[in-house]
Amino acid sequence: MPTRSSRRLAGCIVIELLLASGLSAADLEYQAGTAVFGQAKALVVQDRRGHRAVIGQAEFGVTRAVSDFVGARLLQKYEVDRAGVLVRGLSTGPAQPEDLVTAIGVALGRLEPAAVRFQDETMSVTSRDGRCLATFTADASLAFDHCIGGDLVHGVIRSAFQMVEPEHGLLQRNAAPLSYPVQVIAIGKQVTILGLGGAVSPGGFQSKGVIVAPFSNDTAPPPADVVVQSAVRQVMKRIR
Repeated sequence: MPTRSSRRLAGCIVIELLLASGLSAADLEYQAGTAVFGQAKALVVQDRRGHRAVIGQAEFGVTRAVSDFVGARLLQKYEVDRAGVLVRGLSTGPAQPEDLVTAIGVALGRLEPAAVRFQDETMSVTSRDGRCLATFTADASLAFDHCIGGDLVHGVIRSAFQMVEPEHGLLQRNAAPLSYPVQVIAIGKQVTILGLGGAVSPGGFQSKGVIVAPFSNDTAPPPADVVVQSAVRQVMKRIR
């Protein structure tokens, strides 16, 4: 059992690490964890109220079936809200959805005090001793290095998820109408991540503080831009 002197020493070490990294206890507003498993990597950021932003990146295609499976498994195993889980694929290789579930589960188990910064459309996450835990860049690439600093992010995490059903004519019997996922995750007041399925041009959706992440939750191409634009506006309103 730790003695009183050892606990005092540990507290002093923590304070020294905070001073060395230029962080105060108030700056460590979030907890964060990262993990790699198989063909997937994950970043989890959690605020003081327990709200989570989960980003999973896979070296295979993330179809609707894959993202639905991952969302359902995370809700069942860890009670993670589906709206806060963004999973995207970087390739078209064979899907390994359990890799995403495992990577995210491990990241949840590694949560530690962290600071979030935002600069040049890049989100950087660092530990209390200044280690770079993760970056999420303007091209929606998740990495575990190259933190660039920036303004500290403060505030709660909010998320919203909506399936968009474009206009269509008569459908054949038993044919399901097409639908398209639109997702927004906001971390504090500075960072907004817009997840859109399939190949979509970020240009029509980018604005200050918004990282557009194509191929999120689906590989299918989006419907007409006007439909998606309208859905994006609706989902954005839900996180304000």
